[in-house]
Amino acid sequence: MNIGVLGWDHGDEDPDSPGLAEAGRRRGHDTSLVTLDEVGYAAAASGLRVLLGGAPAESFDAVICRANLYGDWHVRPFTGWEERLEKLQAVSAALGPRMFDPADVWFAGYSKFLTAQKLAAAGLPAPPTRSATSLADVAAAVAEFGPTVVKPSFGLRAMDVERVDDPSDPAAAALVERLLHSYGALLCTPYYPTEHGEFRITVGGEAMPIDMLKLPAYGAWRVKTLEGASFERLDAPPELADLALRAARAMGLTLAGLDILPTAGGYVILEVNPVAGFLNIFGEGPRQEVFDGVYDWIEKHAG
Repeated sequence: MNIGVLGWDHGDEDPDSPGLAEAGRRRGHDTSLVTLDEVGYAAAASGLRVLLGGAPAESFDAVICRANLYGDWHVRPFTGWEERLEKLQAVSAALGPRMFDPADVWFAGYSKFLTAQKLAAAGLPAPPTRSATSLADVAAAVAEFGPTVVKPSFGLRAMDVERVDDPSDPAAAALVERLLHSYGALLCTPYYPTEHGEFRITVGGEAMPIDMLKLPAYGAWRVKTLEGASFERLDAPPELADLALRAARAMGLTLAGLDILPTAGGYVILEVNPVAGFLNIFGEGPRQEVFDGVYDWIEKHAG
């Protein structure tokens, strides 16, 4: 098969985009890696033709999406968002069912509001969610939920994810106002205790070889490996594995990283990340199993 990987980059920041392309070659596919910056258009007899790295999009038997909609987020986050989404939609329209995964699925995976909506519609345990465009809205969330987590709908690496216990506290109020100034609207959910950690389940097609329990650093409430959280590999119990797989399918994602929190009331799905990272965290073997799961799924479903 002729398979394109619409990657985050060529490996400067994301080693798993070129890793996906190389895994395809290992399986005997003609696989190429391009980014959204390399999507262009050529004139056709009627309208235009979408190009991936200079090749017509329709020449690909399948395209795996791992696209970066944030742009150069280190320097100018969200700059050029409209053009990048436009390109992703154009590729998706050209490929149809050969796109893994299409633009609407990808966009929903980036959006925390849309993720919560889709999970709830599928009967899956997403946290209660409300929006805030003012400090008064955050205060209403705290009145309803108690301690509240606020964050932008479109965020990266848990940046600007904050906890608000008392919005009348001047420091908390200043924090909320800063976030509102930056993002306009915030997503508010209840804060769930994290001292027992949260699960990260990686789904690649139907394979789940990279499952772990993450524990927060001492004194921290956020469970982030980049902030010192520890982690250990585990074999997910059947009910957790089933929940993760159902959530990935509900979102329409072929490859996803899910953060699932155990609470007194059962599991709560905090995030379904369409750009699952750290795939080599337990070595090359499990990473290749994820890639193989993705290609097994594509070989089965590419139409």
